[in-house]
Amino acid sequence: MSRRTTLTLTDREEEALAVFADKRGPEWVLLQLIAAELGYELTETSSEATVLRVLMAAGLQQLRDRILDRGYEQMARMMEEDEEFKDWPAESAEFLRQYAEDVDRDMPA
Repeated sequence: MSRRTTLTLTDREEEALAVFADKRGPEWVLLQLIAAELGYELTETSSEATVLRVLMAAGLQQLRDRILDRGYEQMARMMEEDEEFKDWPAESAEFLRQYAEDVDRDMPA
């Protein structure tokens, strides 16, 4: 589903956008790398809308990563406090670690 929306930018947001949209700056090179990681392509002819999409996608990915990190921290604290988990054999701990890595790798962004 596609939807068009209007967004009024503050002066601060306009300035930040101008920095990242400057195709001669180091920020542009970094944004191109991030865009590729997120499945976007930024070229010399990319529109401001595409730059905004990439910036938004990067922000969303950052939020997802932080949410996962907090969840893992909470789970680790729960496991440390739970006597049942303290008695798990090392193989079970390795299984959980591998499972967490698999979820991180396979979870859609």
